[in-house]
Amino acid sequence: MKKNRITQINFPKPDYGNSTRPKEKIVLKWLISWVTSAIKTGDIEYGMLLPLKSQLAIYLGVSTGTVQNAIREAEDMGYFESKQSVGTLIKNPLSDEKTFEKMISKKDAALEAIKKYIIENKIKPGAALPDVNDFSLILSAHTNTVRLALMTLERDGVIERFSVKGNKISRILKKKIDFNTYDTTPVHAVENVNLIKKTADKMKNYIAANFNTGDKILPNEAFAKMFHVSIRTVNEAAGILKEQKIILSRRGRYGTIYLNDPQKIQKQKEREEKSLFMSGTQGAALQKTYLYSWETTLEALKKYIIQNHESGDKIPSMKKLADILNVSTNTIKRAVSILCEEGYLIAQRGKYGGVFILEMPQKDPEAFRWLALNPDVIKVKKPEK
Repeated sequence: MKKNRITQINFPKPDYGNSTRPKEKIVLKWLISWVTSAIKTGDIEYGMLLPLKSQLAIYLGVSTGTVQNAIREAEDMGYFESKQSVGTLIKNPLSDEKTFEKMISKKDAALEAIKKYIIENKIKPGAALPDVNDFSLILSAHTNTVRLALMTLERDGVIERFSVKGNKISRILKKKIDFNTYDTTPVHAVENVNLIKKTADKMKNYIAANFNTGDKILPNEAFAKMFHVSIRTVNEAAGILKEQKIILSRRGRYGTIYLNDPQKIQKQKEREEKSLFMSGTQGAALQKTYLYSWETTLEALKKYIIQNHESGDKIPSMKKLADILNVSTNTIKRAVSILCEEGYLIAQRGKYGGVFILEMPQKDPEAFRWLALNPDVIKVKKPEK
C-alpha cells in the first residue's frame, strides 16, 4: 500500500481563526475536502494510506487527538478505513467494500452498549439521556470512546443535542430504536471470535500450502500484514492451531514449526527431555532448542565459579566472564543478576567494588550432567593467572 506524504499535500490549510466550530470539526471538513479534491486532480488514489496522524497534527497545527477524532468520524462516514499497525486507508465513500478484517472497535462496542441501554431502560423519544461521564461509568468505557459513539448516533439521527451549557452537552432520544431489529447478543464477542477463527483457518491453509512438516513458519508479524489483522488476532489464532497440534512454538530464534501431525508434539517433548542426557552432536543440537542461551550460561557460570573460586572471592568482570564462557556480555549480565537474586553473589559499588561470592552456588545435577556430556556447547577458557 502506497503512503501519501505530507510534502505531497497541495491544498490550503484550514483557518481556525474565523470559525466558532471546534477544531475537530474544522479538521474533519478539511480532510474530506482535501481527499475529494485530490482524488479529482489525481494527486491521490483510493487505496493509498494517509500520512501518520502525528505528522498531520503538526502540519495542521492541532493535537494528535484532534486529528484522530476527526479521522474516526470521517471513517464512520466512509472516507477512511483504519487498521492498527497498518495505517489509515483512503477509500471510496460510495463503496461498502472492506479492505481490512478487524475486530470490532471500542467505539462500535460502546455504540451497541448504548443502544442496549436505551432499549432495556425503555427510554422514549424526547427523554433526556445520560451525559458522557454518566455513560462512561455505566458502560465502564473511556469518555472519549463514549463521546465518539454518541456522535455516531447523532449523525444517524437517533439522538440529538438540545442544549449547551458551558462545556456540558445534553442529548435526547430523537427516535425509537426497534427492539426487533436489535440483536442483544454481545456483538464484539461474536465478531472477535469469528475473526480469530477465520484467521486461524487462513493461517492453517497458507501453512499447509507453503511449508513441509518440520519447517519453521513465518513469524506472527508477517501473518498480521498478510491477512490485514492485528498481531493480537494472529496470536489468538496461533493459539488455536497450537491446541489443534498443527504448530509448535519453540524457544528463542527457533521460532514456530509446522507439525501437521498430533503425534509429533509428544515426540518433540520426549526428544527435549531425552536431550538432557544425550551426548555428542545430536544431544547438543537438541539441548540448544530446549534451553535459552542464558540458561545454559547460568549453569556454565555456576560450574566455573565452583571450579575456580571460593566464598568471598571477587569474580572477574562481566566482559572477562563473557570472554571466558564465549557468550555475549548481556547474557553474562543476566546470569549474574539471577545468581545475585538467589543470594549466591553480591554486587558492590565504589573503588573496591565488584561482584563477590557470598555462597558457593548449588549444582543442578541434571544440568551439570548434561554439560558434562556435552562440553562443547559452552567452551570455558582458563582464566589467565
